[in-house]
Amino acid sequence: MYRLLLFLRRIYVLAIFLVLEGLALHYYANSTVHSRARLLGISDAVVGKIYGAISGAEYMMSLGGVNRQLEARVEALENELSVWREKYSAAQFDSIRAAVAFPHDYITARVVRNSINKRENYIMVDRGSADGVERGMAVTSLDGCMVGYVQDVSAGNAICVSVLGTDFRASGMFTSTGHFGSVSWQGGDPRTVRLSEVPKYAGVERGDTIITRSSINFPEGILIGTVENFTVDEPRASLDIDVRLGADIAALRMVMLVRIPEAFERANLEEEVLGTNEE
Repeated sequence: MYRLLLFLRRIYVLAIFLVLEGLALHYYANSTVHSRARLLGISDAVVGKIYGAISGAEYMMSLGGVNRQLEARVEALENELSVWREKYSAAQFDSIRAAVAFPHDYITARVVRNSINKRENYIMVDRGSADGVERGMAVTSLDGCMVGYVQDVSAGNAICVSVLGTDFRASGMFTSTGHFGSVSWQGGDPRTVRLSEVPKYAGVERGDTIITRSSINFPEGILIGTVENFTVDEPRASLDIDVRLGADIAALRMVMLVRIPEAFERANLEEEVLGTNEE
């Protein structure tokens, strides 16, 4: 009790002031309608700020839960998106197959080994005889550009001769004129091959499109690339043409293996009758 009296003695001035202030405000608030409305406006503003501060504090305290909900939603959307990505990739493969106007068999394969800096470069893929892969099948990029052909096959893998090999040979022709020649790699630049034995009177322009000519390894119409430069070989009366490859061999991750039943049948017939077959 003594301590309470000491405490009241210390604050009695402040207590009297607050009581008098309260009485004055009460008197002022009830003196006129204008003063009452003004005090109500002030009190509403103060109460609104207090409630706003409380609401902000509650919102800040709830951000942890909101973030967890957003993270869960993002994770669910990413999982759903990954499923659609796989379906889209499969649809792309199907559209690529449908875009080639030949009744051939196609097998998609993943590149497991690749080289571009040797004289004879090879590509290993993760498909083999167990998947229907055979020697001589054409190899193209997913967008249908020439890459090489299958040379050797095991049960689960295949070794493919890359277009970047000095022994590689194919037949290429102009889409515009039908003139054709032999495709080979001269070494060095992994983005360029040589089209030779083209008659010098063939109308050639930079940017002309070169495609494969039907052979044992390639159906007609597979894109090889575009003309980058050319020179005239006067003694042979022919053109040597540098062709920019349509496929970036160094960046291959997936390829398509193309089986050409009619070409295999024709090659076997030629070998039986003539003892040779064309490249």
